[in-house]
Amino acid sequence: MEDLPDLGLFPLDLVLLPGERVPLHLFEPRYRRLFADCTLEDRPFVLVLTEPSGGTARVGCTARFETLVRRFEDGRLNVIVRGVEPVEILEETEGRLYFSARVRPLPDETAAADPALAEDVLARFRALAGLAGDQAPGLPEGVPLSYAVAGAFELATGPKQRLLESRDEGERLGILRDLLSAADREVRHARMAAQRATTNGRVTTP
Repeated sequence: MEDLPDLGLFPLDLVLLPGERVPLHLFEPRYRRLFADCTLEDRPFVLVLTEPSGGTARVGCTARFETLVRRFEDGRLNVIVRGVEPVEILEETEGRLYFSARVRPLPDETAAADPALAEDVLARFRALAGLAGDQAPGLPEGVPLSYAVAGAFELATGPKQRLLESRDEGERLGILRDLLSAADREVRHARMAAQRATTNGRVTTP
């Protein structure tokens, strides 16, 4: 395993996807040290989901500290991190203040997904985001569409971890299509409930 990168681990109760940006508050000394090491050495780290059992998921996402938002007088930091690529955590290592492990990159194993499926996911995304059909979705570039769209919504950790672990873009888009469909139904139900509340329970039709 000598050829595999040895990277710092940041276990959290969240899943980061490639291309996604999330804010973090660093207050523990070990993670402030992780920030310093990664910044000085221009190295990524791995954000990995903590599991109910107390361990961590087998697959995480490499990330980079992209922006230092604020440095407090007591050393705490507010930062923005950006997801880079999925990795498998193979073997924990020692010698640092923070957790670390050797990791293996996990590229996709299949060809590009069906264009019709990709367009369906994009259309559902635009509808939920309130975008017209010809508006640019404003998604991050350089990552698979499934990750770009999923990172734009608040998704539960379970489905996001499934997306991160899948090595098939078509499978990920299928999962995402179902998630977006469910979200759309919830939005419609919420709108209908709000309409009923303002009309004493009666829903008007055009």
